[in-house]
Amino acid sequence: MTAHAGPLARRRRTPAAADRAARHSFRSRRVWPALLAAVLITAAGMLAAIEVITAWLDRPARIVPYGRIADWAEDTAWKDAPALAIAGALTLLGLLFLLAGLLPGRTRVVPLHGDDPDLTMGVTRRGFKAAIASAAEGASGVSGVRRVRLRRRRVKVVALTPVREHGDLGERVTAAVGDLLDRIQPLPARKVAVRVKYRED
Repeated sequence: MTAHAGPLARRRRTPAAADRAARHSFRSRRVWPALLAAVLITAAGMLAAIEVITAWLDRPARIVPYGRIADWAEDTAWKDAPALAIAGALTLLGLLFLLAGLLPGRTRVVPLHGDDPDLTMGVTRRGFKAAIASAAEGASGVSGVRRVRLRRRRVKVVALTPVREHGDLGERVTAAVGDLLDRIQPLPARKVAVRVKYRED
């Protein structure tokens, strides 16, 4: 389990404020898209600087074949397929970077509900899944758990049983996992979906 503590200036100590603080504390930082964008921008800036400085010194590096690009641009209209394809690709790349910056990524830590925004807590996804599997295995008639999947609003559990006619075992597993979620209160709240499969011991 992970916890962050520290003074947050003038923040109201309400459960809603605590939940917002927990979500913000453990939000994914999107490191790889940011790194890729930084590398591309840095490379473009260095290339432009080299071209400008060498041209200023009357020794143009001509790393980029500007002559051929200028000739192609003069002979190509905006409505031509190559120009539209390049513009579309650049627009798509820009939109991908924009979405990567705006949309939250997949975090390795599941934030937990709290009452104090100065103290935020979370549990790793691996630990969360292990706790769910343990709760499901505690239900009478379950011999093991094949898989636990975490979704933003749902927990999916595949439980194994040696009993062919398992009756209401799915409901019992759902209740056991639901009790665990009620105790630790992950953010956001998740519903439980259970599948029971027969497996001989």
